[in-house]
Amino acid sequence: MRPLGHILSAETTFAGFLDRRRNELAILHHVRRNLPPALAAQVGIAAVEPPELALLASSGAVGALLRQRVPDLVEKLAHAGWQFTGIRVRVQPRPPRQSSKKHTIKQLDGLSAATLRAHAERLADPELAAALRRLADHGAAPSDDEEALGSVKKQRSE
Repeated sequence: MRPLGHILSAETTFAGFLDRRRNELAILHHVRRNLPPALAAQVGIAAVEPPELALLASSGAVGALLRQRVPDLVEKLAHAGWQFTGIRVRVQPRPPRQSSKKHTIKQLDGLSAATLRAHAERLADPELAAALRRLADHGAAPSDDEEALGSVKKQRSE
């Protein structure tokens, strides 16, 4: 069984693509090595079209910092053998990560609140019993009196 890399490199269409990709990764590695780690993590390659290199920045602030370092990067790349006359910086914000799940607040149901109150009555420690009662009162479902704007509704009916 041949590895996928060998199969793709045998095809002329894919071989050119793989060579370009290897070249881009080598340039990106060299660029990132010459940047501070926090900045390097926010930089990518947009296009490698000699004599100009286009870099991607994940935000406007990263783009501004990157633009300040362009002359130094051109010099470092020239020392490594890549002859670029300039570097363009494009800002392309990354989409938010998928960790934006809706967080549901866990609430006590009536049965759990009643259980807490029952245990609070049996405790010898008054402070702990008071804490359990507060927890049970806080977690219990709101009654009509505790409903928001409940007092306003009562005033209107009178």
